[in-house]
Amino acid sequence: MKKILGLSLSAMLAVSALAGCSSDKNESSDSRKQTIRVLSSDDFAGFREDAIKEFNKKYPDIKVELEHVAYDQLHDKELASFNAGGSAAYDVVDVDEIWTSEYAEAGFISPVTERYTEDMKQGIVPASMNIVSYNKEYYGVPMFNDVLFFYYNEDLLKQAGFTNPPQTWDEFTQMSKVLQDKKLVPGNASSWGWSSNEGLVCYFAQFLGSFGGSFFDDKGKPVFNSEAGVKALQYMTDSMNKEKIVDPASINANDRQILDAFKNGKTAFVSGWSFYWGEINADDSKVKGKVKVGLIPAVNGAPHATATGSMYLAITPQSDHEEAAWKFINFLGSKEIQKEQSLAAGSLPIWTDLYSDEELNQNHGALSEMGKQLESTISRPSIEAYNEFSKELQVKLQEALLGKKDAKTALDEAAKTAKELTSSK
Repeated sequence: MKKILGLSLSAMLAVSALAGCSSDKNESSDSRKQTIRVLSSDDFAGFREDAIKEFNKKYPDIKVELEHVAYDQLHDKELASFNAGGSAAYDVVDVDEIWTSEYAEAGFISPVTERYTEDMKQGIVPASMNIVSYNKEYYGVPMFNDVLFFYYNEDLLKQAGFTNPPQTWDEFTQMSKVLQDKKLVPGNASSWGWSSNEGLVCYFAQFLGSFGGSFFDDKGKPVFNSEAGVKALQYMTDSMNKEKIVDPASINANDRQILDAFKNGKTAFVSGWSFYWGEINADDSKVKGKVKVGLIPAVNGAPHATATGSMYLAITPQSDHEEAAWKFINFLGSKEIQKEQSLAAGSLPIWTDLYSDEELNQNHGALSEMGKQLESTISRPSIEAYNEFSKELQVKLQEALLGKKDAKTALDEAAKTAKELTSSK
């Protein structure tokens, strides 16, 4: 999918900024002590601040300055920093998986492939490795795992006569109708976050993968408008408009609103990120202790694939202390710290064998089931013009969901735009 590009303006500016960096911009008053500056999202910021104290005990010659901002501000702040120097630049940045192509092509982040050990390559969950991979290089260390999980209210399903969650989308439809017919839910059996934002792309990716489709083929050609993609979008549309098993308000809902509906017992199914588990089992939840995690339903023969949504820490070429920066991100990604993060913050670790850790399983009631879901994932496409692609796809998906266009036409138009975006540079 990679395009051979000339050096972009942004890349040249980045190189210029790098050349202009003072060799001592991060030096502390103690010449033997190095200071690395880290910019991250608010996710797990509290834990990272505590982890820095542990890091400093192990590496007293490295000082870490952590700055964190809301996720919605992170991309713009990082773009501004890449063209800056001195105190406005960072050694380490937090990268959403959908930004990798943009950052890597522009030279904003440095590959760390040579630093990866065999233990890391073999021991880290493949879904986590995928988010740091681009053009046969690794661009950082994953900090946690996250995908769209499938949560179901086991208590309601038992009342409806079901002993297992749906395995296929047909079963999902049938079970939803039974739940509704028996008045076990006050309205529709599920609601989804299909408002026009990035979440909609994630949910489409989930359906696309579980219908056996993909976004692009091996040659970088858009194929999400193939038969599998059209069937996936048609199912989303029919489930809301024809079968009426999905709340029509889903078209304007976000992931927080659908979680609230589920927590209050208004729906029997919800698909959402890993943090849902803690919210669902909080004291204010009406379904506390009644919910389990199953695999995403799929059509017969297709994988139970779901969308990924993780982030990782990467080193910028602006850094004068790459070795110190690597020690820091490698420390946070180590098995020891990943376990501590999971225990303290409920995050899903990046190491495969931690999913069978007895202490972690006692701490997280769905860890084992979530680990199984991580074996089948689909990522949003890693293309340089991802933001433009995503916005166009959101518009076309909404047009199909609202019945303004049929699924095939909507996806064909989105695929045409995707082709233009990936071949225009």
